[in-house]
Amino acid sequence: MISEMPEGIPSGLLAQIRASNTRISCRITTVRVERPRSTMLEIIPRDVGTDSEGWSIGKEEIPVKTLEEGIIVAMEMQARE
Repeated sequence: MISEMPEGIPSGLLAQIRASNTRISCRITTVRVERPRSTMLEIIPRDVGTDSEGWSIGKEEIPVKTLEEGIIVAMEMQARE
């Protein structure tokens, strides 16, 4: 049986994203996290090619190491609005 879950993303996270009515889209290197009645947040690469490369969330440029972590933080930020 083939799993629908991408490797590396826990099924609980996918279920949480689906249940939250969150839309995640990507254009080139920018990932957008959108949720009804919440501010849209963008996650962009930071420090590419360096030892400190990772992702930045929103205008505040909150640093995270992985895109998965970035999506979780963005969803938490939207939930607290």
